[in-house]
Amino acid sequence: MRRIVFFVIACACASAVVALARPAPASAGWCWPNCSNHGYLGQWTSTNNGCWYSSGEVCSYYGYWFNIGIDKTCYPGCDWNYNTTGVILYGFENRDRIRGYFTSKANTVYVRPSELYMSGALRAQVTWYGGPASQVNAAAIG
Repeated sequence: MRRIVFFVIACACASAVVALARPAPASAGWCWPNCSNHGYLGQWTSTNNGCWYSSGEVCSYYGYWFNIGIDKTCYPGCDWNYNTTGVILYGFENRDRIRGYFTSKANTVYVRPSELYMSGALRAQVTWYGGPASQVNAAAIG
């Protein structure tokens, strides 16, 4: 009888450990303007948190990011090849440099710090570069 009770208790404890050891669902570590909507990134946009450029840029806090992704819409309009007139730079920055890729296309794109030859504590960033404001959603995971 004791062996059966001990076996039942051991099974209950093992089940509890397995249930609690599940990984958390993935989520973005930083989003702009939030994780569900697009915002207008223009010449005067800022997150006011010490980005490389004080205006025209949004950036995250310093972290060990895995990648950044942006979704750029056709605002204020696109040509036949999904090119807009607003140009943005998306990528990463640290205290020494800012690196990334330029795009004017309405598209969803991603970049990893290793593609830009960067590592360590970085800020994910998106910068207005020229033309009218762009409608963008940006998110970084780490």
